Amino acid sequence: MSTTLIGKRKFTKLSQSTFLAKNSRFLRFQLSALTATMVDFSMTIILKNIFELHYTTAVALGAFCGAITAFLINRFWVFSATENHVGKQAFKYSAVVLGSIFLNTAGTYLLTESMMLTYLLSKAIVALIVGFTYSYYFSKRFVFYA
Repeated sequence: MSTTLIGKRKFTKLSQSTFLAKNSRFLRFQLSALTATMVDFSMTIILKNIFELHYTTAVALGAFCGAITAFLINRFWVFSATENHVGKQAFKYSAVVLGSIFLNTAGTYLLTESMMLTYLLSKAIVALIVGFTYSYYFSKRFVFYA
């Protein structure tokens, strides 16, 4: 931090990089998650409304499409983990994704059926909870070692 004197007042400026440096990977992960979520929700809606699949099947398949999107973005941009073997990362990521798909599908089903919410609202609530907790932690610590 640095201070600047303007008139008789001192103003403390945060270094531009302080916040971003400490949180850039997390922020990039969230942007990646947003992109993957758009793919996920788009596929879910298409599969449910156009192909008339049951909403739980559409949720699971949409999550799978979003997971592929997230893996590619995370590997190349968020964690810059291209020096590690892609097959090993993909295998570990698959394990994390299976857990995520289970949590998202089960959570969506439970909220939809028990609270009588629409499946999309249930899915959004569960996706936020799973994304900010489970997905980031296991992607960072288990898959990409960041």
